[in-house]
Amino acid sequence: MRAETFLWIHCNFGVNLKTFLSLKNSHSKILPPQFANQDVRYSEALVEHFLQEFTKEGDVVLDPFMGFGTTLLVAERMKRTCYGVEFDSKRHQYVQSILQYPHLALHGDSRALNSLALPALDFSITSPPYMGKHHKENPFTAYTTLLDPDGGGYKAYLSDLTKIYGQLADKLKPSSRAVLEVSNLKHEDGTVTTLAWDIAQAVSAVLNFEGEIVMSWPDDCGYGYDHSYCLVFRK
Repeated sequence: MRAETFLWIHCNFGVNLKTFLSLKNSHSKILPPQFANQDVRYSEALVEHFLQEFTKEGDVVLDPFMGFGTTLLVAERMKRTCYGVEFDSKRHQYVQSILQYPHLALHGDSRALNSLALPALDFSITSPPYMGKHHKENPFTAYTTLLDPDGGGYKAYLSDLTKIYGQLADKLKPSSRAVLEVSNLKHEDGTVTTLAWDIAQAVSAVLNFEGEIVMSWPDDCGYGYDHSYCLVFRK
């Protein structure tokens, strides 16, 4: 029942925004050999679309899970000031090396977002690190540590995400939006982690959930689906 609530909720974005999109999953940068085995599904076309819809030139944007810098690269091209936060030091160094304004790429832990010197934000967009309900590795430490199984594992992950977006909400200007691109996860044993719906519920504790936009991709997303969801929240 909970999954249906989030899947079919009426979208009320207040703008002329399509709720089903088909975009190319393309990237302007080829990752260096040290990252050759790492998957990059977060599309530049997706970032460009939402920056065009929800921001204007000069606006301040945050990607709290910077990864390989997709959001920051697109934002530079579109003349937005975009900050990014990345836990993994190698990824952080790589992103700094490809940016025109490397000081906007911050090395840190988004769970301590309030400790970072960030200005007021006009918008936030990201694809958060994923976690399956049976996994043990902590996504917020780049999967280098284990979550305490006694602490609930997957529940602890969702709780941390709520806390991160509670801090992000403090940085957002009134009526500003945050977008998270996520997918549900099909596992080899036939079970499904309803990650998209669970994240929608978790972040709804601190931001107003406006609805989801279905993203159709030409190829399998890698999690058993040919689509993902952009969850749209508003302060």
